[in-house]
Amino acid sequence: MIKFNHVYKVFEKDIKALDDVTFSIEKGEFVFLTGPSGAGKTTVFNMLYREETADMGTIFVENTDIFHLAKRKIPFYRRRIGFVFQDFKLLFDRSIFENIALPLTITGAPQEFIKKTVHEAIEKIGLGGKADLNPWHLSGGEKQKTAIARATILNPPFIMADEPTGNLDEESSWQIMNMFGELNSKGTTIMIASHNKEITSRMAKRVIRLESGKVVLS
Repeated sequence: MIKFNHVYKVFEKDIKALDDVTFSIEKGEFVFLTGPSGAGKTTVFNMLYREETADMGTIFVENTDIFHLAKRKIPFYRRRIGFVFQDFKLLFDRSIFENIALPLTITGAPQEFIKKTVHEAIEKIGLGGKADLNPWHLSGGEKQKTAIARATILNPPFIMADEPTGNLDEESSWQIMNMFGELNSKGTTIMIASHNKEITSRMAKRVIRLESGKVVLS
């Protein structure tokens, strides 16, 4: 599914973001990416989303060398990845319905299909009756559920989440993790960056740990 092979990335002032990083994630795995701030977690995610490219090494996703994708193909590649951001990245000038519907709208899906699919997603995440609300009216946990619904509305085979419980209380955090667990049980590959040691311990999933740009545990 995902293969990092001897990946290096150096930013300005000789800062090594990634230093000979090699790991693989199999289809259907649930993996935590951990490590202190500055360890390279964000760089890994940015590379998988094709916002950054490596100085050396290769990254394959579903047997595709993502660094050699033509620019015109990158948007289509990204549709196969659900990216859940720590700060939600919701559009606050649009309703919950419109936020979740956005990926379907971009792909040109029929309106009736969008309406049915999005309302089903809203009910599933427990926000029935709130479709027309603006994200400002939601709690942190509700915003994150909305972000997850948007990221998964196209049924991507791979989901990345950057500190999805970082700003949430304990109850909301476990609700979010249960959502990821359910997605994984249906075959979706999950990769979550997290500092939460309790969650990574209790979930008992594989951990890839980065320190100073190097993999120290996988």
